[in-house]
Parts: sequence; structure tokens; C-alpha cells
Amino acid sequence: MRPLPRPKVQAGSARDDRRSAPTPGAGTSSTGTSSTGTSSVAPARHDRPALALHGVMGASAAPPNPPMTPTDPTDTTATGPPGTAAPDAGPSRRMPLALATVSLVVVVLVLVVALLAVKVTHRSNTSGPPPTPLAPASVVLQATTVPSAVLDAIGAPGPPVVTPPARLAHPQLLRSGNRPLVVYVGAEFCPFCAAQRWALVVALGRFGTFSDLGLATSSTQLVFPKVDSFSFRGASYHSRYVAFQAVETYGSDTTTGTASAPVFEPLESLAGQSRALFDRLDVPPLAPVPATLPFVDIGGRYVTVGAEFSPGLLAGRSTSTIAADLAQPTSHLAQAVDGTANELTATICTSTDQQPADVCNAPAVEAARARIR
Repeated sequence: MRPLPRPKVQAGSARDDRRSAPTPGAGTSSTGTSSTGTSSVAPARHDRPALALHGVMGASAAPPNPPMTPTDPTDTTATGPPGTAAPDAGPSRRMPLALATVSLVVVVLVLVVALLAVKVTHRSNTSGPPPTPLAPASVVLQATTVPSAVLDAIGAPGPPVVTPPARLAHPQLLRSGNRPLVVYVGAEFCPFCAAQRWALVVALGRFGTFSDLGLATSSTQLVFPKVDSFSFRGASYHSRYVAFQAVETYGSDTTTGTASAPVFEPLESLAGQSRALFDRLDVPPLAPVPATLPFVDIGGRYVTVGAEFSPGLLAGRSTSTIAADLAQPTSHLAQAVDGTANELTATICTSTDQQPADVCNAPAVEAARARIR
């Protein structure tokens, strides 16, 4: 499998056909990442960067059994003269041997269980990076159930608040079974991915439900440091209308590199359909440079490369604060996140035959549909 290209952080707009000057006051970090909504990543210089393994091995030992002394065949007190049959020792002579046998079996079982426990612990702790912590249920609920009245009040703000998805000139329908497929490729270190995940969760929450959504914070070493968001690593999505496939390629922890050129811990690999889409579409003119993150393909009809709004609106806010703000239609944060979600919803509805009707015929979605045509 080919590795992702070297990490770069790209200045400029998310697509060449919408080039514009960076947002005033946004600035560019020392890594070269701009505030226009894109972040390009590259792995370490080998086919598969080494994982940072975490784990503690331990073992418990049971004391050995005391040695058992064999009976001396010349001892006439126990067996009689040589050549004669030994007298019946009776129950009192046989019980110690029975107890010793039971004790030996118990000790063996204890050792087997201890070894199995060590083996299982070793596998679970060294199979890769530690699991992504789960997002609080209250935060997930707020993000996936933004009131329809709030979404309709915000509508489709459009530029400069939100950059709409790009419609593909030559669409190739993207499906999983009988449902249209949404593909996301991002990374936990990436602040632009952090921003786009909020809008994706709000939009997809209108079509189905998430399980095991994680928490992630973007890197402290890039522009817009420490943006709190969700992580799709380990999460699942259930919907009768649309399928969702997500790949978080890198974490926010570094393995090597320097402060100005960090190398991040690899998490999940691109393969199959997501790899093919990424290689074919995440290139100019849709992207400023190849392998720009985040990348989202909606049903093979629309693509977003880079965040659709500035991560600066989220910087310094906790996940609970952001989630609560989504229900405030006058909030700049809600206008950006919910406005992006409305446009993503409109693009998804083009692939679901405008189902469910109560979502796809909502005033905000109809306004967004008119903007993205």
C-alpha cells in the first residue's frame, strides 16, 4: 500500500477554482498552514511509520509444590519384607496423596489462567495507539439534534462565512449497497479536519445515528492549536438513507520530527474505495496541493477539500461549549457550523432522492440547494 504524501500545510483556498486571499488577520503558521481551511499531511519516510506501542506486561507466579519423597523399598515399616505384599495403608495413608494431586491441579490451572491473562493484556496494549476517548453522550446528543428552527433560521450563509462544496463535472455515483456513500478522510492533528467534523456530525445526525464517537484535539504545533472536536476513529454510523465511511489517518501525538516539522502518529490506513477516491480527486484543481485534508466525497457528486469555515471560530472552546452554542442562531460559531451542515445536508439529499422528506424539504436545505447548484 502506498503511503500518504509528505505532510504539508498549504496556504491558499481549498480549491483552485475558488482562489481568494486568506482571511484578514488569519495569518500563517511557521509550518506553512494557512487559515483558509486546508491542511496537507505526509507520513514518515517509510512504507508504514512505526507505531508507538503502549502497554505493561506483568506475570504472577505461584509457589512450587513441595517435593514428594518416594518410599524406600527396603523400609519394612512401610511395605514389609522384600518380596511380600504391602499391607493396606487405609484411608489415612491415601488422603495426603489425594490432597497433593488436587493441589497440583489447582496450581497448574492458576498458572494457565495467569499466562492467558498476560497474553491477552499484552495483545490489547501493544496492538497500536491507545483507543480514542469517547465523546460525552450529552455532547453527541446536542450536536446531532440541533433544532430544525435553529437550522432554518441560519439557512445557507455562503461566502465568506461558509465555502460551499464543489459539484463534480463528471460525477461517478458512490454507493455502499443500495445507499449513497459519504467518504471522509482526515486526521486528528488537523485543525481544519476538527472544524469539518463538527459540521459533518450535525448534518449526518439528520439522517441517522452515531455510535462510539470519539474526542480529539488538534495539534498544539499547528495554526489554530488545540481545536476540540469529535474523532471518527472507532465510531460507527447507522442510517437507512446514507452510508458513511471515515478514515482518521494520523493522531495528534508526534513520533519524530521537530516543532516546525512534526511527524504524527499513524492511526488508520487508506485502502480500497477511499484510497482510489483520495488519489483521483484530492488533487488540483479541486485541492491546492495533492493529499490536502480534510477530504469529503458526498455520493460521488460533490467534494469538499479543506474546511468550509475557519477553525478559528472553535479555538479555545471546549466541546461542551461548542455543542451548546450550536443551538444559538445568532452565534457566529453556529452560523458557520450549522450553515455548513445545511449545505452538506443539501448535497446528501441530492443522492437520497430527497429523502427523508422532512429533512430535505426544510427551508434551510432548500436555500442551500439553490446555492450549490
